[in-house]
Amino acid sequence: MKIIRNWILLIIVVIGISIALFSTGRLHNIYIENKEKYGYLPIREVTFSLDGGKDKKVKENKRAVIEGKGRSHKLTIKYKDKNGEKKEIRRDVVLRMTENVIISLPVLINNGENWLEEFKK
Repeated sequence: MKIIRNWILLIIVVIGISIALFSTGRLHNIYIENKEKYGYLPIREVTFSLDGGKDKKVKENKRAVIEGKGRSHKLTIKYKDKNGEKKEIRRDVVLRMTENVIISLPVLINNGENWLEEFKK
């Protein structure tokens, strides 16, 4: 009986570890879009970084893709406003386990709603 109990406990522990590794190690495609949306125009000079990584540029009317590991990310956006002043925005992005998303920079920078959408193929 002890052997059966030990095997059952071992299987439960292995399944628990597998679920934890799957949820924390899952790669997400995060699309950063600098296109006109909901009447917000694209930003001319804008860079972003995910989780403190290297800054990347996104040109007007273009989309960049990065891979994020895990469920929560810190997004940093640097841009110049209409007066030429440098601004920085930081947002926390929390994703579901199997979600790929599109982040619209013009909507986010102008404090619009729906700046984060699920990517559908």
